[in-house]
Amino acid sequence: MIQARFVDDSTIEVIAQDGEKFTWNTYFPTPKTDQQQYAERLAYYFQKYYEDNMGYSTGMSIQYWVWIQMNYYEGIGINGGKGDKDDERILLHQERVRIGAKIRELRKEKNIEAKTLAQIANIDAANLSRIEQGRYSVGMDILSKISLALGAKIELVDFIEQKKI
Repeated sequence: MIQARFVDDSTIEVIAQDGEKFTWNTYFPTPKTDQQQYAERLAYYFQKYYEDNMGYSTGMSIQYWVWIQMNYYEGIGINGGKGDKDDERILLHQERVRIGAKIRELRKEKNIEAKTLAQIANIDAANLSRIEQGRYSVGMDILSKISLALGAKIELVDFIEQKKI
């Protein structure tokens, strides 16, 4: 269950079902008599976002969707919504994009059409497109099928940034 509470008169902490903490700030201090109600409404909108799969159906981030609900329907000005896993999500997205670009690069080097690669790897062509665009988190089995079809191998390398000379 999602929990929300005021940490002080203008900071609201939300703990999502997966344990991620989101921090919201009100534009003005909120009277103690109203804090419980606003915290409950914030938790309600987080829950609704997940249950109704709003990100998928609307394309909106949870921060933006919840911000609209609280500002418009509840009449409390809030901002923020930064989660403590935002940096991890950004890194994972960057890795999906990097891997997808590498798959596309290898496919084009070998002059293989995307549809053909999907058939050889026995995966859905739409999924291959999403993978190449970095929009789909590919599992090891699918990644292995794609690698085999491309005559490539999956290799883990050190995650060390190269020094620029």
